[in-house]
Amino acid sequence: MEEKEISQAVIGRLPRYLRYLGELKDEGVERISSQDLSALMKVTASQIRQDFNNFGGFGQQGYGYNVGYLYDAIGKILGLDRQYKFIIIGAGNLGRALGNYINFEKRGFIFRGMFDQNPDLVGNSVRGVRVMPMEELERFISENDIDIAVLTIPKTSAVSVAERLAGTDIRAIWNFAHVDLNLPERIQVENVHLSDSLMKLSYNISRYQQEKE
Repeated sequence: MEEKEISQAVIGRLPRYLRYLGELKDEGVERISSQDLSALMKVTASQIRQDFNNFGGFGQQGYGYNVGYLYDAIGKILGLDRQYKFIIIGAGNLGRALGNYINFEKRGFIFRGMFDQNPDLVGNSVRGVRVMPMEELERFISENDIDIAVLTIPKTSAVSVAERLAGTDIRAIWNFAHVDLNLPERIQVENVHLSDSLMKLSYNISRYQQEKE
């Protein structure tokens, strides 16, 4: 049977479901209805049911959703039932901040290496991980079975670095460089444009002010 294609909008909501369910689980809540989850998340109950039905549904009529089971099921859908090893390319402020974020490990993302072309940064450590020169990149990926590369480098060098990564067995790139990457289909790319998010916030501020005038 052909696997049903799930929209990126639905996939984009799954981490938020997981976060709220994790909080409910920590509070000892055992079950919740779509209506109650809707009130917490400010998403319609209908949308919640539609999203979950993409994966076969998880609720029982008259009971709602088992919080622990749903949390584990969504985690599995997101691939969080396994570990991923990642490296960071770019040991500047953003790269170091990401390297110091310990919650990645709680989700199964293991920080294994950091690289930079600046000789002044090579040899420094971030949370016990030494910054290595770019010359060691391909060898390190091969020897350590790295899954994900995080790019926190200027867009002027991101394309050439991504082309180098395409020659390795890397499986995905988390791209903070403000440039589109043309890579083989086997390499998944998630672009994070921080300025875009800030401009969206600016729009919402402006719209709210206009509505109040």
